[in-house]
Amino acid sequence: MKKIIAIVVAFVVVIGAVIGFGVSKKSADKTSDVITIGGVFDTSGNASAYGQAEQKGANFAVKRINKAGGIKINGKSYQVKIVNKDSKSDNTEAASVTTSLISNTKVNAIVGPVTTAATQAAVPAATKGQTPMMSPTAGADDITVQKNGKVQPYVFRAQFKNSYLGTKMAQFATDNVKAKDVVIFQDNSSDYGTGITNAFKKAYKGHVVETDSYQAGDKDFQAMLTKIKNQKFDAIVINGYYNEAGAILKQARDMGINVPVIGPDGLGDPKLAEIAGNKNTSDVYYAAHFSTKAPATDAAEPFVTAYKKSYKQEPSQFTALAYDAVYMIKQAIENEKSADKAKITAGLAKIKNFDGVTGKMTMDAFHNPKKSIVMVGVTNGKDTTATVVK
Repeated sequence: MKKIIAIVVAFVVVIGAVIGFGVSKKSADKTSDVITIGGVFDTSGNASAYGQAEQKGANFAVKRINKAGGIKINGKSYQVKIVNKDSKSDNTEAASVTTSLISNTKVNAIVGPVTTAATQAAVPAATKGQTPMMSPTAGADDITVQKNGKVQPYVFRAQFKNSYLGTKMAQFATDNVKAKDVVIFQDNSSDYGTGITNAFKKAYKGHVVETDSYQAGDKDFQAMLTKIKNQKFDAIVINGYYNEAGAILKQARDMGINVPVIGPDGLGDPKLAEIAGNKNTSDVYYAAHFSTKAPATDAAEPFVTAYKKSYKQEPSQFTALAYDAVYMIKQAIENEKSADKAKITAGLAKIKNFDGVTGKMTMDAFHNPKKSIVMVGVTNGKDTTATVVK
């Protein structure tokens, strides 16, 4: 009797092992058919307008890639999965969720973080995990550069660096706005505001009358504006993000300061007009990577049409940059014929003449895309003009 029981138990164990092996193999096969991208976006907190727009762009890219058959490697199609994490507009959280995506989710690549400071905080995690990280919108010049002057091997960006942005803003101020004298307000909370200011000053051919600084989160700019109100200047340059820029714009217009306002991409969000008021948001120009009024490549218009059909709204430049970031990862994988992290990293570094919706891009030696910039003009809170600055 004991012998019979032993045989039955052994049979059950063997069958269970076979079944278990079959399930495990099936799961492994299924997993191997999926390429996982991690998204690090500020969908809450002070930078949430950017983060929400970028998450939409990344999600939309994944949706379109999968609908078109996925990513092709050696004749085989792989579906793409995106796992998004909210970095909550907090640098520590950005580093934490990046680590989690690499260590726990085992992503093949990361899109994000959104801001310069958050990306800088996440660099150690990407480096330690040897995982390619493509930020759609981090602008500080040094995020892709190590202290020894060499390139950060795993860090890339879809937008141009701040020094380029500041240089082109200065060119636009001189050539298009015809501003001979300007006042500069800069957010000195991060390298974003100060870096753009430094580049602007180096390139600007006119006279900088005054440079004043503020902190992220400031709301009252009366003293700063009163200080410059009676001085002679043709334009105000605000190097910062939409929260403070919107408040400065409203308070300046309320004080009768009606000169043109020029800013970087941080001003390029509808919330600027929500804060300042539509009437006050006129004669405003911001640097952009993308505008529906000035399509950069043949890929732009189909993207805009498809996005509007899905979301019933026009995509912002932040949406477009995140969309391009995902597609560059796809391009790197297909070029290298591998979803291995090291191969993706190598492929991103070799991106050349990529037809993104934000422009035709080639990665330089420091993982910065070379492409044109667009200065968007705003009237009554709406984007009304677009000027390409080459």
